[in-house]
Amino acid sequence: MQSEKFKRDPCVRRCGLLLFSLCILHFELVAAALAADKLTQADLLKRIIDLDRLTTPPPPGERLLTFSSFDRRQRDVQDGRYVHWDANDDRNQFVRRTPDGWDVLLEQVGPGAIVHLWVDKPAGQVRIVLDGQPVIATALDNLFNGQQEPFGAPLSYETAPGAGKNLYFPIGFGQSCQVLCREFSGTYQIDCVTFPPGTQVERFQTRLDPAAAAALTEVVNALTRGLSEARLFGGRRVSPQTIQQDLKPGEKLEWTIDKPGTIRALYVSLTDRNEPRQLYALHKCTLRIYWDGLERPAVECPLAEFFGTGFRRIAYRSTPLGTDLWTDLPRVNVQESWFMYCYFPMPFRSARIEIENHNVELKTPIGLMLLLRVDRAPPPDNSLRFKARYHVEDPCQVFDYTVLEASGRGRLVGCALQVDCPRKQWWGAGDHKIWIDDDQFPSILGTGTGDYFGWRAADPARDDDFKTFAFGLHGVTLTAPFGKSAMYRWHIADCVNFQKGIRFALENWQPDNAHDVYYSTVAYWYGEPGAADSFQPLTLERLAVPGLRIPGAVEIEGHLVGSDWGRVVEQRHSPEEPMSGGAVAAITATEPVQIKLPAPQAGAYLLKLRVYTARQSFETVEVSDAQGKSIGTIKFDRRPGGIYEVGRVTLAAGENTLTVRCSRKTDLDCWVLEPVK
Repeated sequence: MQSEKFKRDPCVRRCGLLLFSLCILHFELVAAALAADKLTQADLLKRIIDLDRLTTPPPPGERLLTFSSFDRRQRDVQDGRYVHWDANDDRNQFVRRTPDGWDVLLEQVGPGAIVHLWVDKPAGQVRIVLDGQPVIATALDNLFNGQQEPFGAPLSYETAPGAGKNLYFPIGFGQSCQVLCREFSGTYQIDCVTFPPGTQVERFQTRLDPAAAAALTEVVNALTRGLSEARLFGGRRVSPQTIQQDLKPGEKLEWTIDKPGTIRALYVSLTDRNEPRQLYALHKCTLRIYWDGLERPAVECPLAEFFGTGFRRIAYRSTPLGTDLWTDLPRVNVQESWFMYCYFPMPFRSARIEIENHNVELKTPIGLMLLLRVDRAPPPDNSLRFKARYHVEDPCQVFDYTVLEASGRGRLVGCALQVDCPRKQWWGAGDHKIWIDDDQFPSILGTGTGDYFGWRAADPARDDDFKTFAFGLHGVTLTAPFGKSAMYRWHIADCVNFQKGIRFALENWQPDNAHDVYYSTVAYWYGEPGAADSFQPLTLERLAVPGLRIPGAVEIEGHLVGSDWGRVVEQRHSPEEPMSGGAVAAITATEPVQIKLPAPQAGAYLLKLRVYTARQSFETVEVSDAQGKSIGTIKFDRRPGGIYEVGRVTLAAGENTLTVRCSRKTDLDCWVLEPVK
């Protein structure tokens, strides 16, 4: 009877069809949800290089936690404030100790995955227990040295001898996870993604199934050779679009896209084969990107820093960004040579891109090419917007330097840091801290700025402990025992999700509470269109870069006696080795030359000499005091920094006269005076 009524009554028939369609849709949504809530080992591996996932709103209940050996005294509260906020004893701190003598580094209940593990000096044994089942029991160092399957480069490696070891291989678990160790008393950080209850996560196995093995091969290739076009563009019709312009000082290169789409790759190069030789020329060009007609830029950074290198372009490659890509894209001439590139996808309804040349002291323009690979398919309505903003404090006076403070939903996906420390001391002891949503105490608290970037200087007093390196997910592109350093860290599988807001800070923890360090950062994140953040407009004044600052330096130029010794050479270009005071004394005479040396006070000093070798090497330099007594002779040995110990000398307050004899043409930069106690 009901079926007859259904056939006769159109209204009932339409309602029935609607109900039937809703049921089908419900089952499809449930099936899709169930599929999305199941993560295999292959899925977890693919997350390491899945940039598209970052444009989607973060699922509620999925967040990143960090288990580290931070000093537990930082939690102490008295009268409503943290009384040991700067505590820095970050070694040998664990969650607890088991009755049978194992120290617990991580203990987590529910579905999740370890996505990054860093230790400074692995020692002793490690046990990893997943869902109540021991899965790994080996020497802790085997997690990083290739002795534990399936770990190995480029997902596990030592950054540099004695400078920290990293593991990026995901270790999934469905119900619980424990990481335990014995005979280890060092520093560690373990980043763990937790998933909503009910998520089915395949437990990590040391033997990979075919799907996981194939995913691992793709990830290894991407981290070592770069992302493939299939991974970047996924078969979409993405054609190159280029614009180039010779930018005079104060001019802008501008490009507008009026229709929706997604920038899948952004490249910038020079139209001349040679880079601008002026000091910090690409740092003084500003990249801005505006989405969806908004007046506030979502991206505003110095050009070099946006692509992950500090102060100037330094050739390196990583997975999402780099500065040394050679391409055979259509309509690109060989004159353009290398490209700086960004592969973070950028959805938009409309887009406006500009590059402004702030090099007001230049007489010649800078020839730039901007090349985009744009997917013209409209992005989903809920797509997040890519953002990257620059912040600088010179010198940094606060203890917690803010990298990012933003509201709304989003994902933190990276950080680039530039510092200038005028001391031969380790500046990177300060912890990284991230407050997510309603955190009162940071749910992510590390053990040091250098540790966050997967790096640690083993002994800052030794020049050879400062190494540069570039890996797919983190690297150090510039470093020195004093002066400028630059580094990057990308969060892809370990993106930091937030639903309400985020605050990200680096501690400015310096010996003797010094406040003399230059800090600048680029924060990379995805957020809701128009969501608020704390960044201020980037002005020309904020692009100023400090010169080389060496403690105890006394410039040589301007203090030479006579006029037949050579000439002063000023630094106008941007070589890898900077000049103290922006100039050197180029000594061409092989006869003795007198130099006045002003001393701040009378006393005994250890006298050092910085010889500038970017233009040429030297053989020997003999130094004598005013009475003709030899203080010492230095010989060229290619040492980093170019500072040579001459010997001890007693100086009067004010001017002193020294005699210098160079065996061949030599560029003398500065004296360095260290009082002898």
